[in-house]
Amino acid sequence: VNCAGRTRSIIGAQSLINAGFPNRVVALKDGTMGWHLAGFALEHGESRRAPAPSPAGRAKAQAAAARVAKRFGVREINRDALARFAAEQGTRTLYLFDVRSPEEYEAGHMPGARSAPGGQLVQATDTYAATRNARVVLIDDDGVRSRMTASWLIQMGWDEIYVLRDAMSSVVPERGGEHIGVLGLKAAIADMITPSSLRQLLDDGRAVVIDLDTSLRYRAGHIPGAWFAVRSRLGTSLDKIPRAGTLVLASRDGVLARLAAPEAAAMANISVKVLAGGTAAWQAAGLPLETGETRLADTPNDVWRRPYDQANGVESAMRAYLSWELDLVRQIERDGDARFRRFPSV
Repeated sequence: VNCAGRTRSIIGAQSLINAGFPNRVVALKDGTMGWHLAGFALEHGESRRAPAPSPAGRAKAQAAAARVAKRFGVREINRDALARFAAEQGTRTLYLFDVRSPEEYEAGHMPGARSAPGGQLVQATDTYAATRNARVVLIDDDGVRSRMTASWLIQMGWDEIYVLRDAMSSVVPERGGEHIGVLGLKAAIADMITPSSLRQLLDDGRAVVIDLDTSLRYRAGHIPGAWFAVRSRLGTSLDKIPRAGTLVLASRDGVLARLAAPEAAAMANISVKVLAGGTAAWQAAGLPLETGETRLADTPNDVWRRPYDQANGVESAMRAYLSWELDLVRQIERDGDARFRRFPSV
């Protein structure tokens, strides 16, 4: 089992062992980074995926997941219990996570559920569940991924982990991506501009675009001619950006740009518009994107960069990351908040 580094490959390999897989199961040491550091070639841009399980394979997986659930004490609830949890959200935080793939989630999911693929939820729990000791209810379509994910969260010390029994039965599913409420968005009044109208302004030299997305997304693709800036430091960045008529703010989906529009208008004292739908809408309209860190009005230090995100010194960053991961055991021993639970082997 392999991943970019170590975490998911170890979790995946141990999951197969816990499930009673009869073959010898191993994780590739240091993952893709280790492969690269050993001097071996990597593939890029591939889209191969494991096939969907056969009916017989799914039945075996369900039986294995049931055994794992019994070993680690995974609790299952029905819809009445979920309704009681939901009614108590004023005093107890409740997370309802759909642990299937994002594609399955978008094809149809239970109303109110958030997308949190099981492996990612285990690896980056704090990305999804910000409240410690919250109630967490997991759902999927057959009980396999929800039970396996629950087993790991229980081992990590989460006490109130539940699996919703028959989660997708008798449900009128919602389709599409999840809708996340953004504080302050309704009050952020902004003039919107369509991709086609912005294209015309840019062709006429009557607009300048500021991209407020992360520096990594900016590097991966932005509107040609756009400048990168960080919202929290926009006042300083505006002094470095030429004025050319209308100032247009962009971000991946337009939300961050809309939040920043009133601030930018007050600081720049010029007309400010927001690209409706963001750079995603620009791209969906068939308009071109530019790549690279072409125009930086601010230092691109807004996000943590993984080793393979580095422009230079990739191998050194990989070694430093792997050393940090190996030392996590000792860090956890020093951390009084860690609550990992040990279960007897079988």
